[in-house]
Amino acid sequence: MVSFEETNPTFHSIPEAVEAFRKGEFIVVLDSTDRENEGDLIIAAEDVTVEKMAFMVRWTSGLIVAPLSPPLVEKFSLPQMVPNNEEPHSTAFTISLDSRDPSVTTGISAYDRALTLRTLADPAATAASFRSPGHMFPLRAVEGGVLVRKGHTEAAVEFCKLAGKAEASAICELVRERDGLMMRRDDCLEFGRKWGLKVCTIEGLVEYLDKTKGQ
Repeated sequence: MVSFEETNPTFHSIPEAVEAFRKGEFIVVLDSTDRENEGDLIIAAEDVTVEKMAFMVRWTSGLIVAPLSPPLVEKFSLPQMVPNNEEPHSTAFTISLDSRDPSVTTGISAYDRALTLRTLADPAATAASFRSPGHMFPLRAVEGGVLVRKGHTEAAVEFCKLAGKAEASAICELVRERDGLMMRRDDCLEFGRKWGLKVCTIEGLVEYLDKTKGQ
């Protein structure tokens, strides 16, 4: 059977993307054209430095969200943001938060948001490590991951699992500099080439997981 990457040679393979992710690099992940049809910049929460957060803010919409596995959402006692979710793709926003570390000031700076993300990935962190509301927006991934819901939330957590990292990540939608609109396929591929980032798709990730299941 011909793989997704073989029929779409412009994209990197999932193992290539996982290896870059394991090294603490950003990856670019696209979803389906019949869904959001956008590319997200994704990185493990534990790898977010001030410089990487600044880069993320510079090239995305700026609304950084933090996909978490269900066990982490439960660990931090994070309720859903609203009781009736009307978001078109049912993205599961929890209440927002900031790290309670005394070095955090406004919560919105690159330093503050990077620290909040790293705290979400810290095995020693507890619910008491955060205060709400804040400037980071956790998302609850569904049980079963991208095999159940083909969203960036689930893809980000899957990459954490595949790379052996804490199941907390940071994602945001890439936007075009010239007009502020969302980056689509060709824009994302060009962005990846410019910055030396691996670019892959959720479709490719689903195929990879299906093929390697049980191995």
